Amino acid sequence: MALDYEKIWEDAKGILKEQIPASTFEPWIMPIVPVKCDEEHFKKDCFILKSDQAFGVNYLYRNQNYFEKIQDAIDNVAGQNLPVSIIFVPSNVKKAPKKKEKPSEQIVLMKEQIDNLKQMHSFCALNLKYTFENFVVGENSLVAYNAAKQVSEAPGQKFNPLFISGSVGIGKTHLMQAIGHNILKNFPDLKVKYAKAEEFTNQLIESCQKGADSYQKMKKFRDRYRNVDVLLLDDIQFAEGKKRTEEEIFNTFDALFHAGKQIVFASDRPISSFKNTPDRLKSRYEWGLMVDLLVPDFDTRVEIIKKHSVRSNFEITDEVAEFLAKTYDNNVRELEGAYNKVSAYASIKGIELTVESAKDILGLKDGAKKITPDIIIEKSAEYFNVSKKDILSTTRAKEVKNARQAAIYLTREILDLSFPSIGEIFNKNHTTILYSYEKLKKDLATDKTLQNSIKELTTLLNQI
Repeated sequence: MALDYEKIWEDAKGILKEQIPASTFEPWIMPIVPVKCDEEHFKKDCFILKSDQAFGVNYLYRNQNYFEKIQDAIDNVAGQNLPVSIIFVPSNVKKAPKKKEKPSEQIVLMKEQIDNLKQMHSFCALNLKYTFENFVVGENSLVAYNAAKQVSEAPGQKFNPLFISGSVGIGKTHLMQAIGHNILKNFPDLKVKYAKAEEFTNQLIESCQKGADSYQKMKKFRDRYRNVDVLLLDDIQFAEGKKRTEEEIFNTFDALFHAGKQIVFASDRPISSFKNTPDRLKSRYEWGLMVDLLVPDFDTRVEIIKKHSVRSNFEITDEVAEFLAKTYDNNVRELEGAYNKVSAYASIKGIELTVESAKDILGLKDGAKKITPDIIIEKSAEYFNVSKKDILSTTRAKEVKNARQAAIYLTREILDLSFPSIGEIFNKNHTTILYSYEKLKKDLATDKTLQNSIKELTTLLNQI
C-alpha cells in the first residue's frame, strides 16, 4: 500500500508544533512540503522534504536536535523508519512539461541533491555545510586550505598524514570535513570516515568491556576505523595521555599508512605541546605535513559574513558585516553564530537589520564587552577555583565537573548555541553536552546551593 506522504507530513507537523518553539516552527518548518516523488527515480524507503528557504534548510541541518525531532515525528506517524532529507528548491524554478519517457529537469536536479545528501550523511558522518566552496580563504588559512585541497584531489599520495592545528573555532573541522566531501565527489567508491578523538575513545572503551563477544566487539571497532580509504580524526588532543587510546591510534595509523590510505588529524594545540604522548606516536603525527590555521584578519571576517549572507539568501549591509567582524574578532564560530542569530531574528520579526538593531539582538551595549564562550568558561573556572584548562579536559574531579556543567549550561542559556556547537567548544560529543545541560537544569529545581551559584555567575557575566 502506497504511503500518503502529504498526510504523514501534516500529522508530523502536528507533533512538531508541540515540541519546537514557534520562532523556529513557523518560519522554517511550516513552509516545508513533501516532494511528490516519481517512484521510478526515487527509492520508496525515504522521505524527501523541500523548502524554498535556503537559510531554513541550513538552520535545521545545523541544529541537529530539531532535525532529529523531524525524523522521529515522521517515523512515529508512518510506523516505520523513513530516512529524511530536506532539500532547498528555489521558488522560481520552473517545472518542465511532464513526459512519461523522462523525468523533468527539476526532478533530475532534486534526485542529484538527494543522492549527495544521502552519501554525505552515510558512513562518513560529514556535515553538509563544511565544504571547500563554503570556506573563506584568507592569509590566515591559505597554506592549510591549499594543502587540504591537494590531499582531497590525490588521497594517500601527498601530504600523508596531514596534521591541521589551530585554536578553537577557526575552521579546522571545516577544512577537515571539506577534504572528505571533495574525496566523495571525486572518488565516490572510496570509504571516508570522520570522527572526533572522544568518539574514538568512547567506542574503544565499549569494545574493551569483558564478555563472550569481546573479541567480536574489538574486531568490529577496528574494522570501523581500518577498513577505510580516508580517516579524518578530529580533536586529537583529547587522546593525549590516554595510553590505550594512543596505542590504538598508533596501530590504526600504521595499518592505514602502510596500505596507502589517507590520514588527516586536527588538534587545537601543536604537536610540540603533547608532553604525555609517546614519542613513537608523535613522530607519526609529524611524518607528513603540519599546517597551522591562524585567526582570520578583519577583511577575511567580513568576507565570511558576506558569504554566509549569499548562501542563506539574506541581504546584509556592509556596515552590519563590518560591525560583526570587529566585534567577534578571534573566533569564526562565534562570528558565524552572531550572524545566524541577527539574520534569523530580523527575518522572523520582519525588521531591517542595522548596526543598532544587531546590537539590540546580540545584547551589546555601546562600550560593553561581549560575552563569549571563552569568557563564560573563564568566569566559571574562577568561580569554582579551577583552571580553564581543567574545564576543557576530561578530568572528573568534583569541582571541575561542577564548573564544566555550569559553563555548559550558561553557554546554552546566554548565547543560545546549538548542542553540537557547544560540543565543539568543550571538545565533547553533543549528546554528552545535552546530558550535562539537562542534568544541571533538573538539579536547579531542588538544589538551593546550585541556584545561588548559577545566579552569582550570571551576575558576574552581566557585569562585564
